[in-house]
This record gives sequence, C-alpha cells and structure tokens, in this order.
Amino acid sequence: MSPPLVVAWLPDEVNSPSLRSVLEEELGMTQLQIFSQVQEAQAFTEKSILQGEELFLFIAPLPEGGQFLEESLQRWPLAYGLGLSRDASLLLEEKKYLSVYLNSQVHSLRPYLRELRQRYQERQRSERQNQILTELHRVSLSLTGEVRLEWFIFKLLRIAIENSGAEEAFLIVPDPLHPTTLQVVGYAESREHEPRPYATQPLHAEPRIFAPLVEHVARARENLLLVDGEEQNLWTRHPDWEKLSVGSILCLPLIYQGKLIGILYLLHSSNTLVATPEKAEFLKLFTAPAAIALQNAQLYAEMEERVRERTQEVIRQKEEIERQSLLLRQQNDDILASLRYAQRVQRAIFPPWSELQRAFPESFLLYQPREIVGGDFYWFAQRLSKAIVAVGDCTGHGIPGAFMTIIANTLLKQIVELEGVFKPSEILYLLNLRVRAALQHEEAVYQRFQEGMELALLQIDPKRHKLLYAGAGRPLFWVRQGKGSEIRPNRITLGAPYEGEAPEFTLHSLDLASGDMLYLFSDGFTDQLNPEGKRYQLRKFYEFFELVADQPAKQQGLLLEAELQRWMGGARQTDDILILGLRIP
Repeated sequence: MSPPLVVAWLPDEVNSPSLRSVLEEELGMTQLQIFSQVQEAQAFTEKSILQGEELFLFIAPLPEGGQFLEESLQRWPLAYGLGLSRDASLLLEEKKYLSVYLNSQVHSLRPYLRELRQRYQERQRSERQNQILTELHRVSLSLTGEVRLEWFIFKLLRIAIENSGAEEAFLIVPDPLHPTTLQVVGYAESREHEPRPYATQPLHAEPRIFAPLVEHVARARENLLLVDGEEQNLWTRHPDWEKLSVGSILCLPLIYQGKLIGILYLLHSSNTLVATPEKAEFLKLFTAPAAIALQNAQLYAEMEERVRERTQEVIRQKEEIERQSLLLRQQNDDILASLRYAQRVQRAIFPPWSELQRAFPESFLLYQPREIVGGDFYWFAQRLSKAIVAVGDCTGHGIPGAFMTIIANTLLKQIVELEGVFKPSEILYLLNLRVRAALQHEEAVYQRFQEGMELALLQIDPKRHKLLYAGAGRPLFWVRQGKGSEIRPNRITLGAPYEGEAPEFTLHSLDLASGDMLYLFSDGFTDQLNPEGKRYQLRKFYEFFELVADQPAKQQGLLLEAELQRWMGGARQTDDILILGLRIP
C-alpha cells in the first residue's frame, strides 16, 4: 500500500524553504505534493481520488485557501485540513479544517502536524483492528456452525491457507489413544474447493511434512515460520530439510486451556508465507477460537461414534447416558468460554467509553446484559465540535443480539465516519435501508423473520448548546431544573419489512442550557418484572429521572442500579438493560 498523500497549495509568498523543511520532516510517512497554483492542487486532488489513492491532509494559506480546503474536504471527508493564517482573528472562525497561526517561526506548526499525523495513524490502527476482529468473528461462526468433522477440517485448512498464502495445508492432532504421538488427519490445497478423502496416518509417514519441526512446535507451543535460505536458522541445516524442497513452512499450534488440540502445518514451494502484518495478527488471534472449535468438532464426532456403538449394547445404556451427560457438561463449558470470548470481541468493537466521557465529563452508563453478551449497545463519534450519540436495542438476547450490535456498529461507522452523514434523521434513514439489506428482508424467504433494532440518535453541539434528535422506537428524555420532557420517536423498527417507499424520520431540534440532563435508554428497565409479575413502567421511570437529575452523573448511575435491584427483588432479569445519561457542560 502506497503512503497517504498530503496536498498543499502554497503560493510563492508563503512557500518558504523553512516551511517546506518543517513539512518534509514532520510528514515523512506521506507523499508530500506542494503546488504554487490552486488549479494544479485541485486537479491533482481529483486525479488522486479517481485513482483510489489515500489522502491524509490538505494545506493552504488563509483566507485565500479557505475555499480550496472546504472543497477538498467535501470531496474526501476522511482527510484533515490545515489552514495557515497570519491573521489571529481568523482562528476564531469554526471550520471543517484546523486553523493555526503562522508566524516567522514556522516551527510552531510542528505540534499541529504531529497531532494530525497521530490522529491519522490511530484511526488507521483502529480500522485495521476492527477489520481483523470482524473477519475473526466471521470465520469463527463458520467453524462453530459446522458439525461434520470432514467439512470442519477442510474449512479450518482453507481459512489458514487464505490468510497465509500457503499452497498446501495439513492438520495434525494428538492420537486420542496415545496423546504424546502425533498423527495427520487432514489435507487441503489452495486450488481445492471441497474436502478430499484423506486417510489418517502417523506424522512420520507423511513425506511432505518436516516431522522434527512439528514435534518441536508441539513441545514449545509457539508459532514458528521457517524460510529457506535463513543461514542463522538451525532448522535449515537439518538433514531432512533438503529432502523437502520447499520455500517456507508455518506451524501454528492450537492451544485450549493449556492443552495442545492440534497443529496447522502450512507450506509454500517458493514464496514466504504471511506477507502482511494484518494477516500475521489475524492468524495469531485465530488459533484460540480454532482450538475451541476443533475440540468441539472432535467431541461431537466422538459422541456420534460412541452413540452408534452403545445403541448396540442395551445392557450398557446407563453408562452411555452418563457419558453423554459428561460430554454435554464439557460442551456447556466450551459454550460459556465462547460467550466470554464473544464478550471481549463485542466490547472491543464498541467505541471506548473514555472517548464519550472526554466530550461529556458528567456522564454515566448503566449496561447490564441479560446474558454475557446482549443486544443493547451505545455508539459515539465526534467530528470537530459536534458529537453523535446513539443508544440502540436490537432484537434478541445473547449471541443473536450481539451479532445485531456488530452489524449496527459497522453500519453506523460507515454512514457517519466514512460517508460523513451527521444529521440524525438522515443517518436513521440510511441505517434502516442497510440493516434491511443486511438481514435480507427484501427476499421472500427471510421476510417471516422479525430481526431489527430500535435506536435513539443525537447530534449535540455543546458550544452552541444545540441538539438534533431522531428516534426509531426509542425516545429522548430531557430534564432541566428538575422538570422533564419526553421527545417521542417514530414508531419504526430499523430493518423491519415495509411496503412502498422507505419511511423517513422526524428531526427534532432543541436549544440546550448548561446543566441539562439527557437520557437515552433501551426498554429493559421499564419492562423488568418484579416478583409479582408487574412491569416497572415508563411513567415511573421518568419520575425517577426527574428525582435524581440534579445529582452528579456517577451518583445517578448508582441510584438507578440500586432502584433496579430493589424492583427486581429475587426475580430474574427479563431483558438487556442500557441507560446512558449525560449532562450538557
């Protein structure tokens, strides 16, 4: 991937050697393009966008370069803009770009350039990590949903091949009867699209495998990449290495709860495996869910085999039932471990709570899923002075609800952060269309399913004390000086089937004041049943908000949690619960 572009329009009276030197030093990780004519800079920008280049920063003097910066950021909203001004009064104007004072000491630009470079790099790292986690979720689901051992092994090997660039792959596991002995149970090539029959055989009987290396990995339990021609590597001087005639080998041990479940053995006849850091990070993370899924598949296959055997032995039915019960307990433990892993991945995808607290220091979050993971979520993004805050309630609980939150989080990032849509009513309109498309509700076979989500979405400008709100099934409750007001949403479920044109959402505009409290929430608290089977109800919920609104935000969260426990008594939690409260600074 080529370095990102920096496009600067610097007329001759601004384009000094010292300024060029500072830009080149601080933006060394980019391709710096400086033009003295604005038309040349505009033409280069348009050409770069059409060619699919990544643009990082636009630079121009103020005030004459303001239009160039505005137009450039409109064409490529993911970039940053930097306006250079010798008039300090221009710095007070709020723009899409960053305005800085340029004096004779151009070194004053360095902290601003470093800050913009750091923001860009952090965004790139976050996007790469999210891509890895999303892909990891996808392949993990594909594996855990496959109960046929032959197809499971093939899928496992194909995923390893696609992410390493290998030509061939083997699956090696401990012999169930002799755990210290390894055997080869599966094989796949990069050009194959369905499993081929493979007879299980001892490790040393397979001539295409470097057996001493595999035995070392089984003992060390660490990933090992071996490349032909590495003089410093002792393995390339092993007498068996020359017999293989391969370019590189990658061994990935699959470990679960300290136990070796299997080894993925990947090879290429000429090229080096794992070309990118992203692929290497994916393979490193992939080994954990792969080990769990492999153990589950082995247990399932083993259970089927034993059931077939025990059905022929009526006198041992009790022993078979006890054995099945043990296996089920083991599977339940594995499912619980998978749920906790899913919880970590879901929390990693959610925006960090610390970002919202930096924008609104007086805020709290009460998040209590019914199970380990759930369908309630919050979302936050900030661009310049405006903040986008959302609270959603997805259909279902547990894993199904968590999958919906990942879909919602991904689509909101795409609409707000990538496409630059900030008006709440427009965000909900696009989100409704894309959730419906993601759930395939356009197709008749899926229309009987009712997956979807409700969402309350705010755009807040704390400096101007302005708020825009739109809601799909979830309201906004607003408290000022102890008196609350409900802003009602449209009665629309995002992603639900509809007839005719897609529905539009009402945009509400409010003037805020410092100290106002805003509350967004799912329906989990109000629908919670007490031991007598009664719901908490929305009216009582709003009265409680009015009662505690003058308290510090953290204290409000504790009071809400205490009220929930008092109402539940010994009753079971009936739904996921999420309440987000923030005070306008």
